[in-house]
Amino acid sequence: MRLKINCDTCDARKVNEENYTQYSEIIINTDEMIVDARSKAILNKLPFNISADNYKSEESGSASAKTRAINGVYEITPSSIVDDNLAIALNGILKIAPGTEEILKKYEKITVNGIILCPKSIAAILPLPSLSLNGMTKVYPDEYVLLDNKYKLDKYFPMRAANGGGYYAALCVYDMDPETDFNMLAEKNVKFSTDKVYIRKGHLSSGLGLFNIEAEVVEIPDNCTLVFDDSCVLDNSFVSSYGTNPYILGNLDISKENIEALRKLESLTVDGTIRINKDCMEVFESLHATYNKLEVKKGVLLCDRAMLHISKDILEENAEGVTVEDCAIVKLDSNIEPALIKDRMVIRDCAKVECTPEQRSAVDQIAKDVALVSSGGLVSGIFNTLFGNSGDASSSENDSDTKYINADYYEL
Repeated sequence: MRLKINCDTCDARKVNEENYTQYSEIIINTDEMIVDARSKAILNKLPFNISADNYKSEESGSASAKTRAINGVYEITPSSIVDDNLAIALNGILKIAPGTEEILKKYEKITVNGIILCPKSIAAILPLPSLSLNGMTKVYPDEYVLLDNKYKLDKYFPMRAANGGGYYAALCVYDMDPETDFNMLAEKNVKFSTDKVYIRKGHLSSGLGLFNIEAEVVEIPDNCTLVFDDSCVLDNSFVSSYGTNPYILGNLDISKENIEALRKLESLTVDGTIRINKDCMEVFESLHATYNKLEVKKGVLLCDRAMLHISKDILEENAEGVTVEDCAIVKLDSNIEPALIKDRMVIRDCAKVECTPEQRSAVDQIAKDVALVSSGGLVSGIFNTLFGNSGDASSSENDSDTKYINADYYEL
C-alpha cells in the first residue's frame, strides 16, 4: 500500500511512526514542510519521498503552533484577537487594516496563497519574517475605506458617502443604478480607487473623473440590467426577472426549448461565454449580441452536475447529440455502443468519465479537457477523497494500491 499526500502545507511535528508503518511508500508533494528534530528522525526511518519548495524547522517556528487552514477571505483588524502560537494557512485574500502592525507580530506564521490586500503603512513594513506570500500584494491608501472586492455602487451611496471620502475596491466597481447621482459624489469630493469600473454611458461625464486614472473602463448601456451569475439559463423566468436588456457578468446557456425567451430580448451583453443551441442562431444573430466567447451546440446540453449518469436512451432519443460540460463525474451505461458515443456525444471540462474498457477508445476521441477517463468502473482513490466516497479494498486495488489525500493543510 502506497500513500500520496498533496497539500500546500504539511506539518510533520506531531507525526506518529505507528500510523505509517503499513505503507511501502509515502509520497508528499507540498509547498511548505514543517519539521522538528523528532519528526526528522521518524521521517528518515520510514519510506517517505518528500518534494517541498520550503522546509521549516522548529528553530523558525514553535512546535506548539496551532495552524488554521482557511479558504476565502481572512481579515486582520486592530481589534482582532490572536490566540497564542496561532498560524494561518490561507488560500484566498488576506485583508489587513491600518493600525495592525502590532497585531501582525502576534501570529506565529501566516502563509498566503493568493492576495494580500493592505494599506500603504502596512506595505512599508513588509515582508515580515512570519508572513509568506505565494501571489501578489495590492496596496491602497490608508485613509481610504475598504469596500467589497467587487463593489456594487447603488443610488443610495452618494447620500451615505462622507465628504472628501476615499473608497477602495480591490477588483472592480459596478455602476448598478441609472439613478445614482454622481454629481452629488463630485460635490462631496469623493474618490474611488479600483482595477476596473463598469460605468453606464450616461454617467461617463459626471462619474469617470472620480476614479483613478489607471482603472480599466467598461461602458455599460444605460437601459441594461446587470446580472451577477456564473451560470445563467435564458428562459421566461429570467426575462421576467431581469428584463429585455440584460448585461450578464458570467456565462449564459440558451437551449432551443427557450427560443421564445430569446425572441423577447432587445439586446444582450455577456461578459463571459454564451452556449447556444444551433437552432437558435438565426434569432440570436438578429440581436447583434456582445460576448467574450460563443459556443454553438447541437442537441441537448447537460452541465454543472456533481454526478451525471448517461443512459443509452438519452443518446438514442437525441439524434443531434448530447453535450456534457462542467460535471464532476460522468458515468456511461455499459450497454452504450462505442459507435453511438462517437456519433452522439461531446464531453468537455469534466473531472472524470467512467466507462467500460470497450467504450474507452470512443470516449478518448470525444472527450476534451477531462482530467481522468476510467475504464475500471470504480471511482478512484483521489475522487473518493474529493467527493466523499468511502472506498474499499477493491477500489484501492483498482487505483494501483495507492491511497490519496488532497488538502490545503495536512498534519501527519
